[in-house]
Amino acid sequence: MTETSPTPLRARRRAETWSALHEAAASLALKRGVEHTTVEAIAEGAGVSPRTFFNYFRAKEDAILGLHEPRVDPDELSRISTAGDLLAQVSRLLMTVAWSALGGSDPSRRRQLLATYPHLGRRKMELMVKAETLVCDAVGALLSADPAWRSGVEGFGPDDTARMLVMIAGVPLRFNLTSADFDPARGLQPEDLGPSLALLHHLQRKLS
Repeated sequence: MTETSPTPLRARRRAETWSALHEAAASLALKRGVEHTTVEAIAEGAGVSPRTFFNYFRAKEDAILGLHEPRVDPDELSRISTAGDLLAQVSRLLMTVAWSALGGSDPSRRRQLLATYPHLGRRKMELMVKAETLVCDAVGALLSADPAWRSGVEGFGPDDTARMLVMIAGVPLRFNLTSADFDPARGLQPEDLGPSLALLHHLQRKLS
């Protein structure tokens, strides 16, 4: 059996510093309020300099909520095949990329902060839009490289086709997130999308 390579020291230290800054920022925001939580106070609480803070977060709001810049995993992207259920694959990719922006280990605290300070949600929404754009770009590149898709659909090129596909792929995610039995503490998992994807496919057949 191949052993998992240990996390490089530099990467581990970076993760620890990120967590320390996030913990300090979230704790200060709950104790003092967002308006009284400064970058200087966050950095002091994490034991680093204010200059170091900006190596990890663009703004204090990102640190308070524990937000990352969203990213597309190249390995996951390489596994997408236009020969398979493309809608399901893009839906799962969209979920993964969106979730990559949400760091931290306490989603209940994030919900508390968002409920107390609704304006913090604007930055979260910005990153969700950025995640969708990243997926649109990635899927557009995949379609452009596929002879069966590169000419587009119904007069629309691969980029517009990808944008529509990503929008449709987001429907099962929103369906699950707004369901009465959705558990925010558990979050949305890839396997949760199966039933909602099946419903969407069924509706597409009924409506066509």
